[in-house]
Amino acid sequence: MIDQQKQSRLKRNRKHTPWQMSMRYILLCLGLLIMVIPMVYMVSSSLKPNDIAFSYPIRLIPTAQEATLSNYDYVLHQKNFFTYVGNTLIVATATTVFSAALSSMLAYCISRFRFPGRNLLYSIIITTMLIPGLAMLVPQFELAVTFKLVNNLWGVILFYTAWVTPFSTFLIKGFIDNIPRELDEAIYMDGGTVFTIYRRVMLRMASPSIAAVSVFNFLFAFEEVGWSQTILKKDELRTLPVAITQFFQAHNRTDWGYVFAMTCLAMIPVILIYVLLQRYFISGLSSGAVKG
Repeated sequence: MIDQQKQSRLKRNRKHTPWQMSMRYILLCLGLLIMVIPMVYMVSSSLKPNDIAFSYPIRLIPTAQEATLSNYDYVLHQKNFFTYVGNTLIVATATTVFSAALSSMLAYCISRFRFPGRNLLYSIIITTMLIPGLAMLVPQFELAVTFKLVNNLWGVILFYTAWVTPFSTFLIKGFIDNIPRELDEAIYMDGGTVFTIYRRVMLRMASPSIAAVSVFNFLFAFEEVGWSQTILKKDELRTLPVAITQFFQAHNRTDWGYVFAMTCLAMIPVILIYVLLQRYFISGLSSGAVKG
């Protein structure tokens, strides 16, 4: 099977002329530069003192004499910085766990069972994917006030979970649809229950798709600003993205070295999570989207 795939790939590549292949690599390199240069500029600016951050001519990489860690030292000694980091990790982790559990159970029920309103329920879940969470900011805020979730991390966690569950359910269902039903029947014959199948079969065999949506949900909850900024007003409850926004405004929108240093520190957990779990993220997305 693998040899056939390699042969078909070689046949496709032979159809392209050297000029076409060269243009393809040039375009890919240009796209890479467009994505990488802003990141490099941000990191290099975080290593420059503020008085030379906007010096002319612009130097993308600071010299050895200019490079300094004073911006990072300033940020790390800010009040509540590590509190912001802790709040963000709590929100992102809780959202990831709750959404993975809820969406996997929903996907299992919709994929395996036939019940009245099944298609309608799945259609509603798919439809909600088209509505951005911030589009319903006002009714969601009224709901949070009603249930006393304002200035409460649970108000962020529960709404984030509601936002990401539809897409997670859609992706996991596409993966579960391809798990043979004979496994379910074998467990039923051995006296197993629905929960046995879910725990021993679905969670294990659908783990790539669950891992993929978990990475996606963690990154989303870690980086989201709009809802957190709306519902969290106490300084000690703010998440890191909101703190960066407030920090930017507090420094008169001019101290870019400090802002870039805080942004670089905020990127470290996101990069680590993606690097460690990228193979699950890519394989889970492709399996759920193509097979389903």
